[in-house]
Amino acid sequence: MKSFLLVIHLFLSVFYFNVTSQVKKINFTSKESKGLVINGKKLLILWQDVKFLHKTTKLHCDSAIYERVNNSFIAYNNVEINENDSLNIYGDSAHYFGNEELAFIYGNVIVKSNKINLQTNQLTYNQKLNQILYMDGARVIDIEKGYTIESQEGIYQVSKKNIFFKENVELIHEDYSIKSDTLLYYTEKKTSDIIGNAEITTENSHINCEKAWFDNTNKNASFKENVIIRDEDQVLQADSVFYNEIKETSYAEGNVEIIDDSNKIVIKGMYGIYDRKNDSINVWGYAEFSQFSKDDTIHIYADRFLNFLDSNETIFICYNNAVIDGNFIQGDCDSIYYNKSDSLLKCINQPVIWMDNNQIKGDVVEFKAFNGQIYNMDVINDALIITKKDSIHYDQIKGDQIKGFFTNNELKSLDVDMAGKAIYYSVDEKDSSLNEINFISSESMKINIEKNNISSIKFHKMPKGKTEPFEEGAENIYLDEFKVFKKRTYQEKYLEPKVDSLKGN
Repeated sequence: MKSFLLVIHLFLSVFYFNVTSQVKKINFTSKESKGLVINGKKLLILWQDVKFLHKTTKLHCDSAIYERVNNSFIAYNNVEINENDSLNIYGDSAHYFGNEELAFIYGNVIVKSNKINLQTNQLTYNQKLNQILYMDGARVIDIEKGYTIESQEGIYQVSKKNIFFKENVELIHEDYSIKSDTLLYYTEKKTSDIIGNAEITTENSHINCEKAWFDNTNKNASFKENVIIRDEDQVLQADSVFYNEIKETSYAEGNVEIIDDSNKIVIKGMYGIYDRKNDSINVWGYAEFSQFSKDDTIHIYADRFLNFLDSNETIFICYNNAVIDGNFIQGDCDSIYYNKSDSLLKCINQPVIWMDNNQIKGDVVEFKAFNGQIYNMDVINDALIITKKDSIHYDQIKGDQIKGFFTNNELKSLDVDMAGKAIYYSVDEKDSSLNEINFISSESMKINIEKNNISSIKFHKMPKGKTEPFEEGAENIYLDEFKVFKKRTYQEKYLEPKVDSLKGN
């Protein structure tokens, strides 16, 4: 079955033949010639310095058989075709049809122009279309840039200065290689279009996509549809990626996902920028940061995530509408700062944190956390920790600053500094019912926690306090600024201002 490329080529050839009213005869010269009649055909045998001229096409060869009636010839040995002194085709033999202006060249075929060299076993040259077609595999070399492109089939549009490669396409360069189903290469502009599955390999990355284009002059590239870019440490996935080789930046759109296997981190969003030179990541649009460990999986949602190096320290910043969702910790704040180098996680601008039955609030809440383990906590300015005892009763601890210490992600003790206050309920050991209510105030105190219950308090300065029996139905026993906050998803936080604005509030 004939190839699709050949069918199209022959169709165009017939079309041009039908619309052309004038046929130009082939001119020739040789040092030796002899006329023969074979099977009723009048043939002329030519040898020694054989030359043909047909319109703008010149051909040299060692010997040839010319058939005047059909305005065609077969050339043998050291065949060279020259077109307007800008294109040369070499081969072992050629069959040229003057009426159709078609040449079929066979054996050790080489095409040379000022831009490219093409090597194949056989090809078709269409003089009318100024087009070269091959179907038996070829290698094309860009003389200026040093690219080598191989494919099973191809069409070289000489006047348009592009080459269409099809089937088993491979572009090889000293800096990268491309394997694809199809590739359109523009010899003048040094750009390439890829249609179909593609695999690109560079010194630092391995790329898969279904469509792409390359600007080899300006060192730009665009990858589309199911894009996957892998390097030594990370994987970038997206619907489309624009890459600038000089700046070493990748701009991604649509279902962006950056996977860092070494740190067990995944960052998702609608848009993203990866700066390899500066080792930074910027992801935004319903962004999600996830870190996985054997002890915990934590997800952070926000409008935008930044990851960069600052004085050799790895910094993560999640800002606007941030929400934390983990096995041991949940949170709600405007922004989150995480320094991977010293394991400091800082929640700022109205942070509220939930751990077990504890709600933690302050102007800033900081954690030392690593590999899913929380080691200590620092609640700064107007710190308030409340622990749910039942539906209406809460232990409450307040101070200017509260430091918390953890073992196996369980809160074990609290250091309360400056204006410390506490309201907490004593529990009957027999039936775990509430039996006493305690009111404490001190400039500073240390509180020990066991299973989310205050087990003991040590006062450091000016303690005051009292204990009263617990009475059923007693409620509204709260410290100043007491408030139970409802947990919200990122979607709820993100949409809330928009809903309010629609209401005119």
